[in-house]
Amino acid sequence: MRNVDKSGDLNKVLRYQVCKHKQSLINKVVIQNIEGFEEEVPLIFNDPVPDDLLVNAVKLISYKLPIDYVDFLKTTNGCMLFDQENSLYSIEAVLETKDVTDSTYGLPELLIVAYILQDYIMINLKEVAEGKQDYMYTIDAYSPIDCLKSLNCDFQTWLNRFILCQGNKYWEWL
Repeated sequence: MRNVDKSGDLNKVLRYQVCKHKQSLINKVVIQNIEGFEEEVPLIFNDPVPDDLLVNAVKLISYKLPIDYVDFLKTTNGCMLFDQENSLYSIEAVLETKDVTDSTYGLPELLIVAYILQDYIMINLKEVAEGKQDYMYTIDAYSPIDCLKSLNCDFQTWLNRFILCQGNKYWEWL
């Protein structure tokens, strides 16, 4: 079993970035892209989700959200990292996509939390409720549900890896 802090403390990398960029009003960073070139990319963080909105969202979803994901929402209610096609959804956007996901896939336990360069990033809420540590999944936005692929991690680990890989889809490297 992985040694992961589940106390609700979001990874320090994201907290540092949120504080740094909100205070300085700098919304861009320079990264080295996958081809090796440097480019300036956006880092845009939203305000934290209001507590009442989060409580109502959990009621609508009918599943308990993972602690690390709740902590993310309490830090930034969604954000755009590294590219305009890398969006971690606000709780409002999560609820909007949930209706579509439920009707399209017929799996209410799947919660789309991000769109990364034509891939959806999902939390399997049933697995969270069962206490499983690896509940994150990905699927190409244009693929059927049987193409769903486990990321073999929790939300915080996925987010750490995504940030460390500077917005690249590390899950495709294997």
